Amino acid sequence: MSNTEQIYNVLEDTAELLRKTQVNLKKCPKQRLTQGYVQTPHQVLIRLTSREQRANLSYFANDEYFLLEDIYLSMSGDLKDMLAAHSAMSAGPSRTPDDSVESQAYTQVKLPRIQLPTFSGNYEEWPAFNDLYVSLIHDNPSLTNVQKLYYLKSSIVGEAAALLKHIQITDPSYQQAWDTLKQRYGNKRLIVNSLLKRFFSQKKCSAQTATQLKGLFDTTNEVMNSLQNLKVPTDFWDPIIIFVVVQKLDPDSHKEWEHFSYSQKEEELPSWNDLKKFLESKFRTLELVTPSSSLVKDRIGREKVFHVSMLHYV
Repeated sequence: MSNTEQIYNVLEDTAELLRKTQVNLKKCPKQRLTQGYVQTPHQVLIRLTSREQRANLSYFANDEYFLLEDIYLSMSGDLKDMLAAHSAMSAGPSRTPDDSVESQAYTQVKLPRIQLPTFSGNYEEWPAFNDLYVSLIHDNPSLTNVQKLYYLKSSIVGEAAALLKHIQITDPSYQQAWDTLKQRYGNKRLIVNSLLKRFFSQKKCSAQTATQLKGLFDTTNEVMNSLQNLKVPTDFWDPIIIFVVVQKLDPDSHKEWEHFSYSQKEEELPSWNDLKKFLESKFRTLELVTPSSSLVKDRIGREKVFHVSMLHYV
């Protein structure tokens, strides 16, 4: 076999190899497209003949060379695109030292587990229980209905637990149990009535103490916030709120409030915010000037011990 025939055979082998490489390259999994794997086919793209030899070969005369060249150019473009993509994937997003420190700090923080709320059947507690339970359990797509019903029955006590006592923990029973609770305790009218009853039935302060004033303030504020969360308009309730709260004050606090409100707005009606500021200032002052109950008990105990000791010596 002459040297020309050997070169021709090599070219045919190279052409066939390029065709197979192009097909295999398109079928290659992304995991195998590493930089080393992609660069390997370049080794077969070597010119094996000179220009003088090409004129005497039917390989070039029959345009087989141009077909091969088209395959080569197409595959070369694919290879360049793959190499560019591989370089971008290898580089990855740039991370600054501050980003690494911040990421490490977040991974070291262990957040406490969110405890499921407990519902006893109090109408006032239903909105908060409903919102938290729906967020954690009811709308959780990773839980089955059996798991949701188990968590639901584990989160209720008292009257609410008795309401679902007869319901077995099965997949179809969950929606029935949840609808039963919502129908009983999700009644907006009953919730509002319960809140208003709590507001109007507050005990009158028997003395000017920080504990009693703080309790009156906290209960009233909590009721008003709950009504607003239920979309009950309370924007124009200030005169009613002030009247009810002032009637619950002790005589000294009542007198001081009238003096305070008159000095602030002589010609205007005071607002609920004005009364809140007054109550906050009053019970904070009392907490500063009045000794705590633990200190009083300790002082009384020491006085008793001293008195007994004196009697013993007498």
